[in-house]
Amino acid sequence: MLKLIATCALGAVILCPATAAQADGPPAMGPGGLPPLSIQVLANMGKSGLLGIMSSNERYGTLQGRVGVGRAMIALADLPGTPSEGYSDDLGDLIMPLSGIAQLNKGPSETASYLRFSLDNRWTDASPTSNGGTELETDSEQHGFSLQYLYAPGPDLLMGIGIEASRNEVEMLHNGGHIGTESLALRADVLKVVNDHWGLAMRAAWFDETSDTSIPLPMVTMDSRQDAKRLYLQFDAVGTFTQTDVPSLPEGWILRPNVGAAWQKTWFEETTNSLGGTVIGPGGNATETYGSVYAKASLQHVGPGKIHPYVGLGVDLEVANSYDGLVDEAAYLNSFIGATVNLSRSAMLNVVYGRYDGFNGNRTKETLVVGLNMTF
Repeated sequence: MLKLIATCALGAVILCPATAAQADGPPAMGPGGLPPLSIQVLANMGKSGLLGIMSSNERYGTLQGRVGVGRAMIALADLPGTPSEGYSDDLGDLIMPLSGIAQLNKGPSETASYLRFSLDNRWTDASPTSNGGTELETDSEQHGFSLQYLYAPGPDLLMGIGIEASRNEVEMLHNGGHIGTESLALRADVLKVVNDHWGLAMRAAWFDETSDTSIPLPMVTMDSRQDAKRLYLQFDAVGTFTQTDVPSLPEGWILRPNVGAAWQKTWFEETTNSLGGTVIGPGGNATETYGSVYAKASLQHVGPGKIHPYVGLGVDLEVANSYDGLVDEAAYLNSFIGATVNLSRSAMLNVVYGRYDGFNGNRTKETLVVGLNMTF
């Protein structure tokens, strides 16, 4: 993980000065002396925490990491003489997203629309683990691009639809295998500010993907190509409470609870490998499911200054996992600490270090996120 942290720190130094946008002066006023609707929407979604949820792939990346390790474990467990349970894993993630929102109508208008683009980068480093003499170690990285059209009929509702394209590479270091997956997805988002205290973020994505797998065997290499469809859903309720609501809060700080759920299902198409064998899916199953619910709360600084630290704690519970028999771990303690840095009125850097520690001690994961968000 130290290697990932060093890489991330270098990336942050490179990104910040090169991409920090400069403010162009105060925005023009709309009817009644208010800023244009396009500015009101971004302000409302930002202060409610909903823009941060939409821009973050931390929850999505956590889910993909657990599923990916589960697939590698079931491939091992299917081999004769290897254990079918009692596995563990220790993962480290580096996530570096870059996202921007361009306003399509900056002046006074009855509705607002935007284009949102993002570059998503994730590196996952798994520490070697063993079970009854069976070793397991995988490294992976994923890079993707997305483009969305966002529409706001009013200041408290933002809807988006767009496409995502990505490639994921998995190196199975324990056996020299490799999996490369290309995917194209249709993604939809809805952000809704319910009141001064709560907002909702909903995300749905449908993936069409193809995986190429290569596994070295004695005297021969087994290759296969398989298509799959995948559905990903995420729902978050995000709260905002100030010192007025909670008198014990320090001045300039807010309490931000977050309750949510993420769920994914994959359908694998049957294929034939280079040795003539039938390939269905991991463990011989045609489908794969993973789902979790989570609750966390953070203290965030919103007072004067450019640097705003935050710290939080929560729990994460698996409610569905096609590979739950392999690892005795379904509940996790989620802890995190980070800061947002206002580079200008139109650019913000978010840095956060987080952990997932299984209560049974069989699974741990640490994540470092450095994300740059810009508006135009």
